[in-house]
Amino acid sequence: MTRTRVLTLITVIALTAGTATAGAAVVDGGTKEAAKPKATLRAAHGQYEGTPSNVPAGGQNSAGVSCPAGQVPTGGGARTSGYDIYITDSYASGSGWTVLGKNIGSTQQSLRAVVVCTVP
Repeated sequence: MTRTRVLTLITVIALTAGTATAGAAVVDGGTKEAAKPKATLRAAHGQYEGTPSNVPAGGQNSAGVSCPAGQVPTGGGARTSGYDIYITDSYASGSGWTVLGKNIGSTQQSLRAVVVCTVP
């Protein structure tokens, strides 16, 4: 066989095999219907920010934020007012989120905790 015929034969086999299995789900009425992916339920979640904490020049401080009643923290982080603050720790704490930051700059900066809360 020539190269063109072999490639054509492979293409026909691949296309035929694909159409034979596509939409093969049969429902009670005997008609074919494409298989539908099952939906998964996902918990509602929201993102909340705490009040800013001042971090003095050359100093360090912490900031925290709590989830609303009936929700639990599933993630979090921090926002800062400048590039001079390094986040040294970030973790779930009880029903909220806590962050610690160090200011290596020469002016006061602010640090704010952010939490993602989910209904369990």
